[in-house]
Amino acid sequence: MSRKKSATLKNWPRYILQWGILAALVLFITKVIPTKEPVDPEAYCPMGGLEALATWTVKGTLPCTMTTLQIMMGIALAAAIILFSKLFCGYICPAGTIQDLLTKFRKSLHLKSIGIRNGSFIDMVLRIFKYILLFWIFYMTVTASELFCKNLDPYYAIATGFKGEITLWMSITALVLLISGGFLIDSFWCRYICPLGAISNTFKFWIWILVLFLACYLIGLTGLEVPWWIFLGAFCLTGYLLEILHRKPSEQLIYMVKDMGRCNHCGACSRRCPYHIDIESFKHGKINSVDCTLCGECSAACSRDALNIGFGIGNGSRFLKALPAILTAALIALGIWAGNKLELPTINMTWGIEQTEEDGTVTQAVDPQALRTTEITGLKSVKCYGSSMAFKARLEKIPGIYGVKTFVKHHRAVVTYDPAKITPEEIQEKIFVPSKFRVNPVDPATSDSIKVVTIRTENMHDKMDINYLGMQMRNSGKEIYGVLTEFACPLIVRVYMSPSENADKSWFKEIVEKKALEMPVHGGGTKEIPLDYKFISMEKETSYIGMEEYLRLMFSPFKAEFKSRIDEYAGKRQYIYEIPDKNYEKPIVLRNMPFLSNHLSRHDGIIGIYLDLNKDLVPAIQVRYAEPMTAAKVWELMTMDTWTITYSKDDVRETAAKFSFKTPGTEHKTPSL
Repeated sequence: MSRKKSATLKNWPRYILQWGILAALVLFITKVIPTKEPVDPEAYCPMGGLEALATWTVKGTLPCTMTTLQIMMGIALAAAIILFSKLFCGYICPAGTIQDLLTKFRKSLHLKSIGIRNGSFIDMVLRIFKYILLFWIFYMTVTASELFCKNLDPYYAIATGFKGEITLWMSITALVLLISGGFLIDSFWCRYICPLGAISNTFKFWIWILVLFLACYLIGLTGLEVPWWIFLGAFCLTGYLLEILHRKPSEQLIYMVKDMGRCNHCGACSRRCPYHIDIESFKHGKINSVDCTLCGECSAACSRDALNIGFGIGNGSRFLKALPAILTAALIALGIWAGNKLELPTINMTWGIEQTEEDGTVTQAVDPQALRTTEITGLKSVKCYGSSMAFKARLEKIPGIYGVKTFVKHHRAVVTYDPAKITPEEIQEKIFVPSKFRVNPVDPATSDSIKVVTIRTENMHDKMDINYLGMQMRNSGKEIYGVLTEFACPLIVRVYMSPSENADKSWFKEIVEKKALEMPVHGGGTKEIPLDYKFISMEKETSYIGMEEYLRLMFSPFKAEFKSRIDEYAGKRQYIYEIPDKNYEKPIVLRNMPFLSNHLSRHDGIIGIYLDLNKDLVPAIQVRYAEPMTAAKVWELMTMDTWTITYSKDDVRETAAKFSFKTPGTEHKTPSL
């Protein structure tokens, strides 16, 4: 067996973990292994977790879709560094694995790397870039409450097929640096670019960072407010200076330890080390370099077993060679367990409790001791920072409510309210949004009437719940056309179906209380959505409504009229340009109607834009206009590839057309108005 193969076998714990994780990522992302949920490349990212923790510490909110799971993975990373070493870098990180592959590939071509000696001037200059990136990423993340690292993370870009929340030029630049830099210079990305590497190196000097935290705390006690970004800058600067000037942290529990009696000073360990640490320079046994990840490559290269894992005292033991890999796996498991057990609020905000008087003094507008909280569950539309803020905006308009915490993982919220002004039942009613959902299309020619059955349910607090219940009914194959909710306790659900269709109480109970919805997802496969609805009762009375009444009830119209144009063209001949299409009942059409209205409103003669049922009960987009506008000009404007959208007086943008029209509409005269 060759010496190279023997060295590889000696370091088997690292390769099992490193390659196993990389293989799992590839298999899940490429969907070779199918999953019920779309794979989230950031689900276990410790970098994202530390960004989320920073944002939560500064602003009391979590960025975008970050959860406690990512935060716990970030804490597990920090704990591993403080107690042991940069285990994530040596055993987990996909970018680190790619760097190793690039090094092996270059060596197979018998090409030499560009050597940059540790501690040289160019080495010290290059090492600052990862700290600059670290400051930039955290500053942007905390400021915008969005994970900024996604813009330039090469792993995220590849995992999402360059379709995620990326900035293309940043992602391409990062990918080029990862591949070309890693091919030409050993561990180029890890040593000089990776912001997570900057965090890891800084946490190796955790006593210094503890002193920095204590200093900031003491400054805070003096009443002097120091902006958070000053502390961030101090953290980055401290880490950089310690990395280039100190370089030898001594606060870990375990180290790679050299047996001075066994060492023959051949230099194989330094040549094999991914960071080319000068192991010969460590005369006191333990290799306490800031770059060391306990990866074990130096030990595997040593033919005399002079390098082993130890506790900094004695010579270490070859029986501990699997210890770093075991600790890595254990910390990951602990992070996942803690992340699934605990949950931090995505937002935790209050308002209206204090008020500022004219003289600048702050007084209590309401007694905090009198406030109470109530929990609302099943809020499936509350699933990220943005939707949490939208939910908060709704609550702020309700008198008597003074705060909210949202927990997006379990789609719940804790609302702070004044019981003297509002009750939990009234809160439920105020936030309730009546919803409707078309289960199956209906042909008006098949019947003149629709049968209406009323059922009562519980645990349906969110506007998305009626959609999920409607999909369950669609999957049943029955001739059910639509469902609609009305607030009551228990909730009223109207079910509209064919007059010939029969569905009894037991059938409704079975459909309502299904525990999960299998919903097809784009690109193939299904997504399982857990449900917890409860069937209460079915009303005995069955009623009927006319077909036209049903169609208008289930249709969501759009109307945009311009008052100045209405006044300008009053009394003049007006026209309606109408384009009917059954597909216009889809929600995406309604969502994009404001863009069409905005685009058309820039042109003289346009009076209003509508989405409604026409006289044949077919959904139609209708444009109301007068001369000098013509039908031909309206058609030309609607079929432009690019629309001009005015967001504000100073913000006018060109955007791709939201609709594609193939068949011209028809013009109708309207009475003079």
